[in-house]
Amino acid sequence: MTTADDLSVRRAGLAIAEAVESLDRQKLKALGPDAFEAQFQAREALLEHVREIWDDLKARGLSPAVRSEYQPVAALLDILTALGEHAAHTERP
Repeated sequence: MTTADDLSVRRAGLAIAEAVESLDRQKLKALGPDAFEAQFQAREALLEHVREIWDDLKARGLSPAVRSEYQPVAALLDILTALGEHAAHTERP
């Protein structure tokens, strides 16, 4: 069962993503085209990896959305999704 502490893990993940957004976008804007593309692809690959972990938990019937031991995975998904969005919404060099 998800607890208040589990929700605070998720909130912390979202707060981290929000706190670094402007710094992340500044750094992305300073990259050359090849480095930007590499950064974009790396973010996508890591997000896909963690999504596969999440999907595997679901496929095994472990209900990761409601089990406290998997809330850090959910928080990581939130952070990685946000980092991907930062890159997707930053003007490419």
